Amino acid sequence: MSLDFTPQMVNSNDNTIIVIGTSGELARLNFDYEYISPYSKPFPTTIMSGVLFEKIWIGIWIDRELQDARMAGIPLEINWENGIGRDILRTSSIGDLDIRPKNSAWQKILTAEPMGLSKVGENIVFATKNKGIYMINQEGEEIWRDHYPVWRDMDISAEMNPIVSIIENDSNIVIWSAAGCVMELNQERVIEVSKIFTLKDKISNVKFSKEGGWFVMMHGKSVAILKDLNDEPFIIKTPGPVLDAFFEPEKGVWRWTGWRHDGEMKIKDNDLLFKKRENIGIHISNSKILTNDGFWEDYSSS
Repeated sequence: MSLDFTPQMVNSNDNTIIVIGTSGELARLNFDYEYISPYSKPFPTTIMSGVLFEKIWIGIWIDRELQDARMAGIPLEINWENGIGRDILRTSSIGDLDIRPKNSAWQKILTAEPMGLSKVGENIVFATKNKGIYMINQEGEEIWRDHYPVWRDMDISAEMNPIVSIIENDSNIVIWSAAGCVMELNQERVIEVSKIFTLKDKISNVKFSKEGGWFVMMHGKSVAILKDLNDEPFIIKTPGPVLDAFFEPEKGVWRWTGWRHDGEMKIKDNDLLFKKRENIGIHISNSKILTNDGFWEDYSSS
């Protein structure tokens, strides 16, 4: 099956796949990669990120031209529908409570651009540029807020070093920035690790597996793998930028997809394999890859 729009990212859990389109489309699929219901566009701006829980999907919508940023939660048990057009958004006043993603149970108007949206247990953690880090629950209620992370040895401004990933590791929260900075906070939000890795390029995203460690994707043609945060990065030159990765614990293999190639590495012996692909893989899970033209394909290196 192919999608009816251009995908840019995927959220999934054990029951549902949510595909997010480049123009704000949302599609719910089952694990036969079939639509659960027709895709919709609940709000007329780009979706920057999202997280999926058992009963609700929570996303962030951004329009930089209109300086509009908002977060909202849409329940899974209802039909998702198309929302307002951009013409209505353009003529509305900021903070108009009637302007919201269609079918959303709640929304928050954000005063700064959010980054690193992530699930932590049954809650959500995200950062806002130069302001702070926040935890909220699935109803959008704030649980705590803390200072924006600072790496004092970093000689570039915070604007040049945005947060790219916030990841739960046991009960701790690990924060990664674009310039290779990492910070681990314990349950009391006390810093346990703060360091700066020297990498070949800026970080675009980070994946984590208890068995496989840390998989660091960069904007250029390289990735880095670390067994733990005290490890030195193992740098891999790739045929093109990598857009998504997952760890297959049964085989001890990191697998990834991206620009015109798929790849894998066995962590036991650092054995590498690349295979050319004709399109761009934007998401990988198990043995399936979602391409930029909306098709689900087999992993090329299988």
